[in-house]
Amino acid sequence: MSFPAVRRALPIGLALAAFSVAPAPPDTPRKTSALAEARYKAALKQFDEVWTYYKQSRTDSFLTYYWSRIVLDSQQHLSEAKADRVAALEAHIERMKRLEALVLKVRKLGFGDSTDVGATAYYRLEAELWLEEARAG
Repeated sequence: MSFPAVRRALPIGLALAAFSVAPAPPDTPRKTSALAEARYKAALKQFDEVWTYYKQSRTDSFLTYYWSRIVLDSQQHLSEAKADRVAALEAHIERMKRLEALVLKVRKLGFGDSTDVGATAYYRLEAELWLEEARAG
């Protein structure tokens, strides 16, 4: 191969080499594994059960919060897209708002633990802060 032919082939070869090892574009979603999806569904099922137990006064508010966090973590693990991560945080906030509203209602009736009022306010505020940070970042 002559020198001019090498000069013409070299840029093409380098370009092909660069494309062969280049990372996927940032908007390319990663494929969700079946295991991650099963984990999310299991967490959601457990949260629903704990939520039912909480409404029946069979568990405490912390366990309800804890399982909502597990749902949040497993849902966020399903996608790296900002919109999906924000949606997971919004769902967590809604669960915390429902929990806080129920705690306040029960306390007004004279039942439940007074410490749950401050705790559930904290859980909601924490979720709102995370959402604010996720939207800004």
